[in-house]
Amino acid sequence: MRIVSIVFGLFMTLMMSGTPSLAINSDDINDNELILVAGASGRTGVYVLKYLKAEGRNFIAMTSNRERAIEKVSDDYNWVEADVKDLKTLEPIMAGVTKIISGLGSTKFEGPNSPEYIDYGGIKNLVDVAEAAGTVDQIVLMSSSGVTQKDNPLNRFGNVLTWKLKGEDYLRASSISHTIVRAGGLTNTEAGIVSIRLQQGDRALNGGMTGRGNFAAICIEALTNQDAKNKTFEAFDDKTLEPDTWLKVFSKLIPDEKQ
Repeated sequence: MRIVSIVFGLFMTLMMSGTPSLAINSDDINDNELILVAGASGRTGVYVLKYLKAEGRNFIAMTSNRERAIEKVSDDYNWVEADVKDLKTLEPIMAGVTKIISGLGSTKFEGPNSPEYIDYGGIKNLVDVAEAAGTVDQIVLMSSSGVTQKDNPLNRFGNVLTWKLKGEDYLRASSISHTIVRAGGLTNTEAGIVSIRLQQGDRALNGGMTGRGNFAAICIEALTNQDAKNKTFEAFDDKTLEPDTWLKVFSKLIPDEKQ
């Protein structure tokens, strides 16, 4: 549970120096591990990159435009360029990849970058190339709470939640182990500022807000936590809980039924 160091240590180090200093349990890290972060240049993806780098993990950052990602985020990461709508660009970057965190999200309500082609089509393509590669043993998908609620107001915008649910369903039906984490309204806060409540049933909680740092921390933990495998759940910030509470909840979550 290396990510414990993020939850407990990041807040204090940010307060003192602004730079996280994370202790790594090297026994938990597979020497052959190679993590692909899809949607890495997005607003939540950058938290994933920062925390993986702080842990000394071996990862590559996928983006549709490498030059833009370097300018927007940083040139400190190993950026690889691929378009999730094009299988031919995805296949080469999958070489040696063992785990995936997907922070893919549509940027338009219509057209080629709309939810149908990114939140569903992009996830479908990512799963397909991962299965074909034969080396990927875990995919962690960042999704949204409310995806099962057909009358959710967000579906007015390109049926975004409907397409996200279809993407979830496709991953759940695949041959690869998965973890699907549904966040609430996202805020730009680091991991560990407040604790996290993990729950199932797709119900909102106190307005349903989720810090991007917490969201990223959960997804990184799910890469190697056996109790998180093949489960779908929601994650919301909750100031009433102790910081480490969420780490004890994985084992209590109900596994997904195979589709």
